Formats: sequence, structure tokens, C-alpha cells
Amino acid sequence: MKIVNRGFIFIKPSPAFIEWVKQIDPELLIDEQAEGSVYLIEEEFWDDELILKNYAKKIAAQEMSSITEDETQWFKWSNMGDFEALFSVEMGCSCIDLLTLPLENEAI
Repeated sequence: MKIVNRGFIFIKPSPAFIEWVKQIDPELLIDEQAEGSVYLIEEEFWDDELILKNYAKKIAAQEMSSITEDETQWFKWSNMGDFEALFSVEMGCSCIDLLTLPLENEAI
């Protein structure tokens, strides 16, 4: 095992996001039990709100583009309250890699 020098933001869809998805694609299987996404961030941070605010636009864009690449259909949000209504958010600063294989990454 190895500790990875990253913290994380874990995002799961909330009912508001699920409702938006159903408007875009009623046949897409998504509910509150849907798999979440982990976004790696700097390892040490002291202000959760500031960190989340710094990454919210990138996270929302990634989550919405996974549903539709047509940005005109994306959910319109304007503040952190809107963001937090779309997603359930958890944050932490410990990432432990249980595998011995090297990490790989790919630009998206």
C-alpha cells in the first residue's frame, strides 16, 4: 500500500441532478444509489468551502458532460447553494493506493 499525495472530493448525484438527467434522457438509469465520482485535489487543505468553490465549475462541467455534451442543455447553476443542491459532496485528505501497479492517467 502507498499513500498518494492527494486529497479528494467525492460527488454523488442528488435528486435535483437526477431530475435534470431524466429531462435530458428519460431512459438513462440513474438514481440516488448511482455510482459517484472521486476528484483528486491537493493533499492538504484547510478550508473545505474554498476548495470546493475553486473546483465546482470543473466538477459540474465534467458531471454534466457525462450526460450530454450539449452545453445549452446543462443545468444552469449560479452559486454554491445550487451546486450543493445538485450533488452530495464529501471531502477528505487521505488517499491510499491498495495496488502495486503504477497509477496511470489520461487527459479528458
